[in-house]
Amino acid sequence: MCKVDHQAAAVTATAALAAAHPHLLQRDSAHPALEGCEHVEWSAIPGCPVDVSVVLRGLLDPDAAEMAERALDWLVMSGPMSISFTMHAVVPYLLRLTVDPSTPRRNELVGIVLVAAALSAPTDPDNAWDLAVGGLEEDHPERALCRAAFMANAVWVRRLLADDELLAGLHLDDGERASLVQAAGL
Repeated sequence: MCKVDHQAAAVTATAALAAAHPHLLQRDSAHPALEGCEHVEWSAIPGCPVDVSVVLRGLLDPDAAEMAERALDWLVMSGPMSISFTMHAVVPYLLRLTVDPSTPRRNELVGIVLVAAALSAPTDPDNAWDLAVGGLEEDHPERALCRAAFMANAVWVRRLLADDELLAGLHLDDGERASLVQAAGL
């Protein structure tokens, strides 16, 4: 099986983003959705090889948003069906960005939020398929951290779920809605 080095890919994607859009390296973001992101010790998060603030600022720039989203994908996923330890630290900012109608690629960011919600769900120890796909819960502390981030930011999940205009364009099914509600403890 081919194994992809997500950390190396994240470094490469973020470096390409910064090279193409050097203004993103400036440490200040006036956007309220990113309040506090400059103060996060990104390097202290296991497996987080870059300053995620650069990527988050890129999500707000219409010219850089697509490239920033690709870099974010590498940062928050550790494999095809697993989130990284970085995801829990990014969830608050993603939720705030998704409720802002001026955010470029907003629908795609909601998709990342939905993936985070679904992949952070606890594994049912009595379900063999669930265990085969997700593994034991104690082997994946990143999922509990992600659920805690959703719960701590439940107000933003409520706002996302109340945004009828956004949700109408996304065509969320009941399972996706339920996943968000469960992740946020609503």
